[in-house]
Amino acid sequence: MTQQPAGGPDRRPTARIVKIGAAILCLGVLLTAAYRMLPQDPDPTEPSTLVLRILAGLAISALTLTALYFLARRETPAPLRSIGLATRQRGWLLALWGMALWLVPAAATFAVLSALGSPLHLTASLADLLPAIGLLLLAVLFTEALPEEAVFRGYVTSSLGGWLRGWWIITTQAALFTLFAGILRQNWHMGDLSLFLAMGIGLGYLRMLSGSIWMPIGFHTAFQTGSQLVHTHHGLDFAGGSGMLMLALGAIPFASAAIVLSTMPTLFVRPRRVE
Repeated sequence: MTQQPAGGPDRRPTARIVKIGAAILCLGVLLTAAYRMLPQDPDPTEPSTLVLRILAGLAISALTLTALYFLARRETPAPLRSIGLATRQRGWLLALWGMALWLVPAAATFAVLSALGSPLHLTASLADLLPAIGLLLLAVLFTEALPEEAVFRGYVTSSLGGWLRGWWIITTQAALFTLFAGILRQNWHMGDLSLFLAMGIGLGYLRMLSGSIWMPIGFHTAFQTGSQLVHTHHGLDFAGGSGMLMLALGAIPFASAAIVLSTMPTLFVRPRRVE
């Protein structure tokens, strides 16, 4: 691992800890408010439900980025760039690479499982499914991927870079991400917590290797879109068990992305200082 978040030693560790807590609290308040304002027990496949999620997500993302801007502006002249959120076209290219790093191994795994007798069935027409996928992708992007990556793989990771290095940064932000998910969902089941921990570590590793949060944003968006399509939407049905599903959706794509990016980094990003 050759790249680290930029930043020198922090002379006010207490203030930095308070700011990390403020960033996480802000995101938690926004997500909780959105959940309570949205209709309870909606049909997740309904276009109106997805549109409401997108609108809520736009507000969450805008307010989260605004909060991070003000938290970071006294530490750097380029607050959003300091957390890995560059606004140039290269950022969107990294996001597309991140999506591909999930989609290709996930599709290959489902193809192998299908050949072994556990296919993924379409239970709706493509004419109905494709618009739902597009709306769901936008809902996931703005409600989950962008704000969560901006806070945990962005601001928290950048702030921890003042004290820690390498895997200490990755595991610490992943632990905070897991704690955040447990509190937000009020779910302390060890299986679910281990999933969030693994997700935080995997996305943190992509952040450190790419030097940007755009690649984790793309990967996070594709992963959650695929997972929600299979788990909660009427359109896809998997014939295998939950263990095989977790392999196809999570374990193999995360491991594949880490291996590919660590062995061929220049294929995806130009060697440079972390943005």
